[in-house]
Amino acid sequence: MKVRMLLMSLLGFMSIASYAQQSWEIDRDQDGIVVYTKLEEGSDFKSFKAVMAVVASTDEIVEILKNADDYTKWYGYTKTSALLKQAGDAQYNYVETIFPWPYSNRDMVYRMSVNASAQGVIKILLKGIPDYLPEKQGIVRMKKAEGYILLQPIDGKTEVTYVFHSEPGDNIPPWLANNSIAELPFRTLSGLRKMLNE
Repeated sequence: MKVRMLLMSLLGFMSIASYAQQSWEIDRDQDGIVVYTKLEEGSDFKSFKAVMAVVASTDEIVEILKNADDYTKWYGYTKTSALLKQAGDAQYNYVETIFPWPYSNRDMVYRMSVNASAQGVIKILLKGIPDYLPEKQGIVRMKKAEGYILLQPIDGKTEVTYVFHSEPGDNIPPWLANNSIAELPFRTLSGLRKMLNE
């Protein structure tokens, strides 16, 4: 009986811990942009989900997202960016992300594919490919990066949801990255909104 009660208690605790780990928590809510964060299973680094609504069509947003050469104008902490290859509905983008001193910048090649549903919802998948290019001197290649951008037409606006998780690699302390993780998606969505308003 005692063993059974102990097992039930442990299972209950594990369920609560699992739920807490998988629940999004608001990290930042400012200027119409809400950024949520959560810990990912098997990682010390948090993922983020940023949401905003803009008066723009999904086509207008996709056009900006496909123009990887201009990411430095609006995408948070981007030092250099370039479209490397176009292959059907997918493209391969190189992005160098600025990291604070004393840490080196990070880079990654992302496979970006655009998927549209019959209801007008568009999902842009983002998948980091660490070995797509040789590593560059002075820049650390990220170990893992994956996420998506969801575009949903709602009442004359488009709701933009940006979800992402990455492993920065090298010696970045998780506490440092996690404490400032909301800033990148906030700057990115702010920059996207400015581009749409130009």
